[in-house]
Amino acid sequence: MKVLLILSVFLSLQLKAQTSNPRETFRTYLTSMVKIKGGDHSAKNYDQALATLDLSEYSEAQRKEIGKTLSLKLIQVLDKIQKVDYEKIPESPKQNTWYFDKRLYQNTLLEISITKIDDQWLFSQDTLKSLDNYSILLRNKQYAKDIVQLSTVAEKVRTVVPVSMLQSDFLIENWQWPALFFILLLCFISEKLSFFFIDRILIKFLKAIDEDYKKHLHNISTPLSKLISFSVLYKAIELIDLPIYLSDKIQRVVSIVLSIVIVWAVHRFINLASYYFTLKASETDNKFDDIFIPLMTKTSFIFAYAIGAILILKSLTFDVTSILAGLGIGGLAFAFAAKDTLANFFGSIMLVLDRPFDIGDVITAGDIEGTVAEVGFRSTRIRTFYDSIITVSNGQLMNLAIDNKGKRRYRRLSTSLGIEYDTPPEKVEAFCEGIRQIIADHKWTRKDYFNVYFTNFGASALEIQLMVFWETDDYTREQAEKHRLMIDVLRLAKEMEIEFAFPTQTIHLYNEQKAQKKNLDDKYFDAGILKAKEVVQKPFSLKNPRSNVYDKGQFGENDIGL
Repeated sequence: MKVLLILSVFLSLQLKAQTSNPRETFRTYLTSMVKIKGGDHSAKNYDQALATLDLSEYSEAQRKEIGKTLSLKLIQVLDKIQKVDYEKIPESPKQNTWYFDKRLYQNTLLEISITKIDDQWLFSQDTLKSLDNYSILLRNKQYAKDIVQLSTVAEKVRTVVPVSMLQSDFLIENWQWPALFFILLLCFISEKLSFFFIDRILIKFLKAIDEDYKKHLHNISTPLSKLISFSVLYKAIELIDLPIYLSDKIQRVVSIVLSIVIVWAVHRFINLASYYFTLKASETDNKFDDIFIPLMTKTSFIFAYAIGAILILKSLTFDVTSILAGLGIGGLAFAFAAKDTLANFFGSIMLVLDRPFDIGDVITAGDIEGTVAEVGFRSTRIRTFYDSIITVSNGQLMNLAIDNKGKRRYRRLSTSLGIEYDTPPEKVEAFCEGIRQIIADHKWTRKDYFNVYFTNFGASALEIQLMVFWETDDYTREQAEKHRLMIDVLRLAKEMEIEFAFPTQTIHLYNEQKAQKKNLDDKYFDAGILKAKEVVQKPFSLKNPRSNVYDKGQFGENDIGL
């Protein structure tokens, strides 16, 4: 641990010593630029060079790109002025600004100077502002002897074009105008060619399923080809060495357009992926993907737009790092302010993970009953049986008890049939058996579990419990089969001359003369016992329950009798 601490202190001292005086600043800058001229364009070398420039005039977002351009221009100017002799550069200047070069050009004072800022000596802002005019002033001058030249496309062009093309009649050098036209033409051609090849490649390798899918493939080809075109433009602008103020503005505009095109391309790609997976989901019986795919599509859109906004802000020279840091600091306040939104978001995630229902399921949640129509990023839409749409936030929905009727394996009917009290026991038994046979003969009824039994002496009827299930998840089929079963039960009752009882009450008038209480003799008890034994010994009810036609022990042919 101590070793690491000592090493970090040593490195920090080394970094400070690189710009501790004008000589060290020059040494640091030239050392890094020699490596760059040798072909080592690593970020480390550029960062070292940028550390010697006073870029405080520019925002954090601009410093890297503009600093890179300025460092390249500065070395070209220095190499044409003279070869730097470190011994002539002071280590302790008397003034806070030391001048390497100073001259007048078109009534403008140009300078290469190093100024003291806090404890560091940096190439001054006046130096950086003078570089464009220095380039014009020194464009016909040869490089200093024994100098390794910085090989750039612009410098190579300047060595072969006529002197008149090096003049600046309007804003930029004359040769740069046709160069700009050529770059725009190159971008146009690259866009058309890339669209042609990307479109063919996508259709060939992703294999268009139908016309709509093919249309989505065409749609994604357009932003991808424009992305390539503007990328070519962005890189090509660096090559022709435009003035810093103009190059910075052009590249910033192109960078903004690139950010928009990237978001556009990602948007089209998400649409393509969503369409493809929706098609695949339609081929499966699993309804989980019907919820998952739309939710992931909307989430992907939000992330894409968020990243696009960050890219655009960065292109507009906003300090994105500070913005993100500010979001981190304000995250707690945001969480409190948007707690409902966060609850709905996590509710959406839990709906996907727990899967309490699928699209098309009939559910009851609190006072809401209907068919799930759509599960969104924030809310779920339920179509009621009145054909209206109820929107419930996902956070609220996850806190409700959800009765998913769409997950029912069977649809049940449980009712009681009341027949008249004067119906003979034989008919009651036969009627129950007839209803069981109707259940066994109907196509959609569940054959392994049903109940048809005489279960209660009601107030005005003999009550037969009827409980039956249908193997269907379709509401209309359930109602149709329920109707057919009840009609057949009515027909059976009519054929067997069994009457259904009405709710009735019988009023008995009290007759005081007949109200004589008698004690029963023992022979009446004996008679009741004997009659009960006769009834039990000669049963006509089945010994086994009749609730499962597949169980031969229950629904056998010879199971009558004890």
